[in-house]
Amino acid sequence: MSTNLAPPPVVVRQSADRSRQSSSEWFVGAVSKFGLIGLLVLVIAVFSILSPATYFTTTNFRLILVNQTVTVIVALAATLPLLAHYLDASVGPMLGLAQGLAVWLIAVKGVPIWLAALVVLAAAVVVGLLNTVLVLRFGMQSIIATLATGSVLMGLLYMITGGRVIFQDVPESFTAIARGDLLGVPLPLIYLVVVILLLEFAVVWTPFGQRMYSMDGNLRGAARAGINVNAYTLRAFVGAAVLAALAGLLLASRIGSGQPAVGQQFLLPAFAAAFLGAAVLRPGRVNMLGTVIAAYFVSFTIAGLQHLGAATWIESVFNGVAVIVGVSVAGLAVRRRRQLAVRHVERLEASQADTAHPESGTS
Repeated sequence: MSTNLAPPPVVVRQSADRSRQSSSEWFVGAVSKFGLIGLLVLVIAVFSILSPATYFTTTNFRLILVNQTVTVIVALAATLPLLAHYLDASVGPMLGLAQGLAVWLIAVKGVPIWLAALVVLAAAVVVGLLNTVLVLRFGMQSIIATLATGSVLMGLLYMITGGRVIFQDVPESFTAIARGDLLGVPLPLIYLVVVILLLEFAVVWTPFGQRMYSMDGNLRGAARAGINVNAYTLRAFVGAAVLAALAGLLLASRIGSGQPAVGQQFLLPAFAAAFLGAAVLRPGRVNMLGTVIAAYFVSFTIAGLQHLGAATWIESVFNGVAVIVGVSVAGLAVRRRRQLAVRHVERLEASQADTAHPESGTS
């Protein structure tokens, strides 16, 4: 009698099937993580070919990158509460109030720039506290609470500005904050990079991000897991309001005026970037870098369409479609991640079974 060391054909086929399945899953995972980045490169390439004289220019790319810094910061502000499954609809109005209040204090009341900035940021902290109280103490849904807060903020903006644009006596020292360059790099881009790095570090490399993700709208479950729900909800809403206020200060400095009707128009682009960004890098989860990539994907695409003569309404349509696609793709990614987890468990069980009962042929 001799021992046959070759594994049975059934085991070989199972191993091959598992290998093919792993390769397929790896490919799908790579597409899910980096597909939007590939689409961004493709969009830039296509519009550069179609409109090389106006689109594929350093001036155009610089304008897109700089002009979108405010939108990207507001999108990051919207992303922060979304980590914990909160929707903060007050980030747009907070931006509006911040830019109007800053210009009013500086140009009308003669308040020093640094003190005006502190007042604006303090107001943002109050707004974040208010949203937290409405959600935690009064049990309001975050979208309802922040919509109400946003309406109040827009009313306060109109009251402060008197319904008119404030542009007189705005000092150059204030407008220089967002209009200058540093070593040839526009200052708004430098500010944006600093904000991105700080947020990415906080979300990825500190317990803050993991605990925010763990909340996922289930406050009781998170509390049972030992997470201080009140503290992290407070950080989410206050952080979002402060980021929106910083965006408002940047906008006021760039345009050199306080606008009575600014704010709401930033809300849909912000959520479009946040939701679409959940389909890249960490599929199924909103994330800071994904939001930035999605925001610039939308802006480069809209700019390309406009260079080809598209109507101005295309921006609203595209942002709405981006929200729909982002939410849908993120939902698919969540379901796929759960399926992969189930398959992984099944493979472990099958592997343990093979180890416990090894099959061998004899002759």
